Amino acid sequence: MITAAKLRTEYLDNPLGIDITRPRFFWILQGDSNDQTAYRIEVQNDRQELYWDSGKVASEDYTHIPYGGKALQSRDALSWRVKLWDERNIEGEWSLPATFEMGLLKEEDWSACWITGDYEVLKKQRYPADYFQKTFMVAEQPRKARIYLTACGLYDAYLNGERIGDQQFAPGVTDYRIRLQYQTYDISEHLRVGNNELMIILGDGWYRGHVGALSFSNVFGDETKVLGQLEYITERGALETVITDGTFDWTNKGPIRENDLKDGERVDSRLVPAFSHKAKITACSTPKSASNNVPIREKEIFTPKLITTPAGKTVLDFGQNIAGYISIKVQGDAGHAVTIKLGETLDSKGEFTQRNFQIEDEAHARGKKYIKQQLEYICNGQESTYKQRFAISGFRYAYPENWPGKLTEDSVTAIAVYSDMEETGRLAASDPFVNQLVANTLWSMKGNFLDVPTDCPTRERAAWTGDAQIFFNTGSYLMNTAPFFRKWLKDLTDRQGKDGKVPNIVPTVGNEGYLKAVDGSVGWGDASIIVPHHFWKKYGDHALLEAHYPSMKAFMEFEIKRASRTFPTRLFKKNPYRKYTYDTGQHFGEWLEPEKYENFIIGMILPRPEESTAYLSYDASLMAAAAAEMNDISAIARYREYETGAKQAYNYLFVKEKDIRADRQAKLVRPLGLGLLEGETYDRVMKRLVDNIRKRQHTIGTGFLSTPFVLPLLTENGYIEDAYTMLKQDKAPGWMYQIKKGATTIWETWTGLNEQGEVNASYNHYAFGCITEWLFAYAAGIQVAGPRSFTIRPFPGGGLNYLNCSYDSIYGRVSSNWLVVNETCVLKAEVPKGTKARIILPSGDKADVGPGEHEFQWRLGDL
Repeated sequence: MITAAKLRTEYLDNPLGIDITRPRFFWILQGDSNDQTAYRIEVQNDRQELYWDSGKVASEDYTHIPYGGKALQSRDALSWRVKLWDERNIEGEWSLPATFEMGLLKEEDWSACWITGDYEVLKKQRYPADYFQKTFMVAEQPRKARIYLTACGLYDAYLNGERIGDQQFAPGVTDYRIRLQYQTYDISEHLRVGNNELMIILGDGWYRGHVGALSFSNVFGDETKVLGQLEYITERGALETVITDGTFDWTNKGPIRENDLKDGERVDSRLVPAFSHKAKITACSTPKSASNNVPIREKEIFTPKLITTPAGKTVLDFGQNIAGYISIKVQGDAGHAVTIKLGETLDSKGEFTQRNFQIEDEAHARGKKYIKQQLEYICNGQESTYKQRFAISGFRYAYPENWPGKLTEDSVTAIAVYSDMEETGRLAASDPFVNQLVANTLWSMKGNFLDVPTDCPTRERAAWTGDAQIFFNTGSYLMNTAPFFRKWLKDLTDRQGKDGKVPNIVPTVGNEGYLKAVDGSVGWGDASIIVPHHFWKKYGDHALLEAHYPSMKAFMEFEIKRASRTFPTRLFKKNPYRKYTYDTGQHFGEWLEPEKYENFIIGMILPRPEESTAYLSYDASLMAAAAAEMNDISAIARYREYETGAKQAYNYLFVKEKDIRADRQAKLVRPLGLGLLEGETYDRVMKRLVDNIRKRQHTIGTGFLSTPFVLPLLTENGYIEDAYTMLKQDKAPGWMYQIKKGATTIWETWTGLNEQGEVNASYNHYAFGCITEWLFAYAAGIQVAGPRSFTIRPFPGGGLNYLNCSYDSIYGRVSSNWLVVNETCVLKAEVPKGTKARIILPSGDKADVGPGEHEFQWRLGDL
């Protein structure tokens, strides 16, 4: 018999307030049978009225099953269960039920008014948080109660003194001019008969606070505002509402005097909100949509060790670089101000510093746009506790200034905050440095996945498209990123221009001016193609690919149109493949190569035909695959033409005598990794790459775009020990060098130091952690081959005695564990129910297996 478990709706556990009107169902298989041959789904509402009975459906599918019942309406609260039949046609038992609830699907469902504080805003001035409050009467016990909330800014809501929900930094970040997210909360247990008090605190957040590298403010607007609609159903079935409107009391004379995502908060605990004004009714025309995503939540909590620096200062070391905020417990005289500064690292002298995430030394001297990352707290004479709510920082260390009394290890705690994605990947090897690399990558992911995939949690907190596309595959092994990236891809299409161009940062951080010329850069803008393609391959989501196919085509046509022009100096006058040569536009190129091969400014001003033509071919190859999936026949031919044409152009322009005579790893890796070379040329360039790597003593020589391809290329071409040596060598530049220096996250640059030897750049930048994909996909050998299908092809080596790896795919857990004993390697692989796998051993032997545990062994000396 077989049963369904881990039921999910649209990748989510019991989602509340979604607006996907034909949601899809997912489950995994459990029981003593191996395969599903049929299913039956029942969906009913909270009054036990049947909405859909699929009947018995002959199918092996148990993911992406679309709801097929009556049309869903706003507020519909539904439960669903599923019954399965196994390979012997034995009927299983009904699963435990899962639930989902619809949000407000139509604009007319909203009766609430947007409200704001009763003051005039000056753009260059910072303001305290707004407090809104309303007391209302409930005459009879509610049967069900919900509140729908959104804001231009950040909201924190309380009902009868209890915080509503556990989501942080709501409503999250979008381009507030284009789309606003709202959240739905179940408040049934907190609403009571009699008087009730609803309070909403409103902060600046992404909307009005400082964002991006240059700390622009008021990017989306200068008037913060909130919208809330509380609804409850009485036992008689009547729908009652309490809405934000002009009857709400308002004040900004509460304890939060300043709040900023990057700079932090200033809090005066002597103050309590004194409501002496009414809220102002205002307007906001931005369309609202449900998040359809995992919430941002508080996660791990850290207590510090107290350390004394060489200068005699007391610094708190939390032991892990995180993105989050602090909670303090303090007692000082009324009016006494204490400041806690937060930073990622110590400087070369062992002192607390924030210099590594500032922008320019001149800016430091002038005090211009200096990122503070601090909490300033004014005591009230009593023992008090305070936890930040409207600021998030990247830090491992805290430096308290003017702390009253004795500072102890429980005076300050650190709380990691990130989008609450399920952890799906686990890997443990006999080398602790390898394990630390995986941990560091995961922590950098946690530190930068806050509703959007940002580059770093300190200097910028900007969702760079290039970082996201190179990390997608790694991230999808480590965590269930499906709902997260689905949301971000919607952000991306929100910002795509009519010409198909995609900005390099999505959503914007106010960079339209100084970076607009580089928008659409290859390796960045084509995240609009690469991420949907990889998403489709990893999660088998045809519907997502279909939804984003128009956006993918638009960017591809943007690239083709650009390639149809030519650089004014006509660099390649005799080029017979002129049509397929991409030598216009401004591009970042191979960002953050260890060596400086060119001037940064000149590099961005001049065209980059080598990188651009390579990506034109690569993007066209992905588009051809997507077009085939969409059965877009004419598009298949068009994109195959450009895939081949740009490949021919690349070889004509950059390959000489069947070789690429370059000494830069990126120039060798790119054409190999993007599929631009064949035959003898491929072999020569591959050998040149290996010679380069060995000449450099296996230190890394690539930047953002090429790093993901290095170790896979070595492995696929038989240089397995070179791949392991490159991974494990501990000299700079390289991954283990960072770990040897004490890193607990992935650094932005390979060394983390500037030319003067001082700490420099971000110490929490997930991009170079993309190599962790290689550990899952090659060292352990776990790859999704298609719907309900895996390839398990491990590559033992590197002196590792064992490697244990598992991945919780949408089909269930697949694992690959190998152990080396006395020159014999034993592989134990587990394949989830309802799936199959092809096992490929290092000898080349293959075995096609079904669900269950499988064991293989071979002599290493026989290979």
